[in-house]
Amino acid sequence: MFRFFLKKNFADGWDNMFFLMVSNVFAIVVLAAAFYGIRFSLRVNPFLPNAVLIGAGGILMTLIFAFGANAAKIANFGSGSFGTFFRAFSYAWRIGFFSGAALMLLVLMIRFGVIYYLSAGGFFSLAMIAFLGWFSFISACALQWFVPLYFLQEQNGFSKCLKKSFIIFFDNPLFSVGVFFHNVVIFLISCAFFMIVPGFFGLTLSSTNALRLRLKKYDWLEEMEQREPGFSTDRNRRNEIPWDDLLAEDRETLGPSGR
Repeated sequence: MFRFFLKKNFADGWDNMFFLMVSNVFAIVVLAAAFYGIRFSLRVNPFLPNAVLIGAGGILMTLIFAFGANAAKIANFGSGSFGTFFRAFSYAWRIGFFSGAALMLLVLMIRFGVIYYLSAGGFFSLAMIAFLGWFSFISACALQWFVPLYFLQEQNGFSKCLKKSFIIFFDNPLFSVGVFFHNVVIFLISCAFFMIVPGFFGLTLSSTNALRLRLKKYDWLEEMEQREPGFSTDRNRRNEIPWDDLLAEDRETLGPSGR
């Protein structure tokens, strides 16, 4: 299943490369504005850059949410469009800005916590740094599902997206970690190309593609539960997922590159 995800995600990114490049310009403008905003705010107050970072995080996440609708379309073998981008912006900006600002605030709190415990020294401080490290890693692996959940399951709001993100992580830890490191590679490649491609929206597409495929597991479990009540609670049987059957239609649609 993971191998097919890699093939499909590469094919989707390649087929929509120009759209990704143009879309990423919006994110680059936000990053540039944040950079100069931080430089200017440092001259005014040493704590003001934190407010700039929180605001920039909110704006950047708003753009990522606006692209999330296109990512869902592309993952479903559609094509991206700026009409979809701006329509999504009109209704997703609230959850986008709030979640982005909250995430950046959390990052700053973790940063201050690590700095504090490093300066304090001692075994307890070392344990707290380890805790913050694992908390950050697990949160990063789980929250990569946050935006895709909002668009792949339209009934989800902020709290449901947050809750389901961690449920999916703990139910699929190896898959989540694998996708996370795949996204790290995409991010490093993006840095080499100044975030033009694949960029932030390429990362959003990657997580959306991965989650769309993984959700087939839960559709299958629901179907099996209807046939055999109690099936989903049998851990041995629920792990015997017939991925070849579940991905057959997607492989056929993707064509030779999906086989």
